[in-house]
Amino acid sequence: MEKSELRKELVKIRLAVKERENKNEIIMREVLRIAEKYDRIFIYVSMGSEVDTHEIIRALGGVKQIFVPYTVKGIMRAAVPLYSDKPFTPDGRGNVPVRGDGFFDGEADLNIVPLLGYDDGCYRVGYGAGCYDRYFEKFNGGLKVGLAYAEQHCVFTREQTDIPLDMIVTQSGILGRNK
Repeated sequence: MEKSELRKELVKIRLAVKERENKNEIIMREVLRIAEKYDRIFIYVSMGSEVDTHEIIRALGGVKQIFVPYTVKGIMRAAVPLYSDKPFTPDGRGNVPVRGDGFFDGEADLNIVPLLGYDDGCYRVGYGAGCYDRYFEKFNGGLKVGLAYAEQHCVFTREQTDIPLDMIVTQSGILGRNK
């Protein structure tokens, strides 16, 4: 199956996930445990049926430096700092308002990204734009973590530009990559 067709199937699978609130809570607890060791955290602002990150971001705000993706026309252009003294209200693209000090162009210690699917090697099926693969090419340090529901596990043909994550956190546990 081509990746474009696989993406359509994975969206359906993710939309059909049952007991989402409970699964999000389990995933959040694990992410907060992992995040204890890190100071600068890059994390996506969840939208739609993605694993919810809003509560994770709230729990880490004020305790850690938080950076979130900033997209233009569906392409991630930069990361922006999220400030604990302001509630964050993302727009329809998941962007939060940018303050005067603007964008972050550095490396985070912990990078948390969304995905549509994942395999046993911690490779992800993303949305097809290559945003996070390009981000990881530029900033290849830091722990790379994907959040998913166990139902999103799949088999797919990897592409040369695919960059594996270090781990996938699901409600069923953590899948780690053998380095």
